[in-house]
Order: sequence, then structure tokens, then C-alpha cells
Amino acid sequence: MHNHEWHLLYTCVATFVVCLPFGYLRGGFRKLSFWWFVAIHAPVPLIIFIRKFFDVQLSWGLAPFLFGSFFLGQFVGRKIYGLKPWRKDK
Repeated sequence: MHNHEWHLLYTCVATFVVCLPFGYLRGGFRKLSFWWFVAIHAPVPLIIFIRKFFDVQLSWGLAPFLFGSFFLGQFVGRKIYGLKPWRKDK
């Protein structure tokens, strides 16, 4: 693989890993509440920093990979919360 392809792979993996805990947190909040939206949007500055660090420019060809890893991390984090919630229901 070329250097650019490795940077894209690293960016996608880092995006997925960063989004996991935020997806987990999102699982504990009521859907469409303020904190639910914060849990979705809070990792965005970190993702932008990761993209800049690996020098990956956002383009239409790369958008499915970058957005996909973002939403997959949120989705998997939410599913982990469903299996092992942090808060106990009373």
C-alpha cells in the first residue's frame, strides 16, 4: 500500500476508536436530548485533528470511509452500552 493509503487506514481506525466511548455515552441518554447531541458532536474536533495529523483531505472519494468509521464507532459504542450499561436501572 502507498503512504496515503496507510494514512487513510490509520485515520479511519483512530476515528472508530475515538467514537467508541462517545457512542457508549450516547447510549445512556434519552434520544434527541441535549446530552445525546453532545455525545454525537463532541468527537468532531478530535476527528478533524486526526485528519490534519495524518494529512488526509476530505474528498467525495474518501467521505464514505471517514464518515463510515465515525458512525460505525458511534454504533458499536451504543451496542456495547446495550450489553453492559454503566447506569443501573432502578
